Amino acid sequence: MSREESILARAKQILGVEESQNQLKKNFFSRIAKYHPDKCGSSCSERAKVLIESYNVLTGRAKPLECKLLEDDDLVASLLPKGVKPEKLGVKYEDWLKENFYDFVKPE
Repeated sequence: MSREESILARAKQILGVEESQNQLKKNFFSRIAKYHPDKCGSSCSERAKVLIESYNVLTGRAKPLECKLLEDDDLVASLLPKGVKPEKLGVKYEDWLKENFYDFVKPE
């Protein structure tokens, strides 16, 4: 699984959706209401940002590789039900190339 696919999977995991856009919107608004900083204080602001980032990725407003909060395992885990681990992050394509083909393209 590539890094982009794993970030999309994490966003779906956080919002609890598979494919339905109607379910996506409903789940987003119910969860953002729970973690909104106006309701639960500034301690929840990072969680709210992760929810917004997840929603933006799944609606196509942001690219998965531009979302840094979805890469934070602890922050993502705090939004998931107890016992559920965040989707494992994949390898970046550039890192995969370096790891597998660096010997062939090694600069002299």
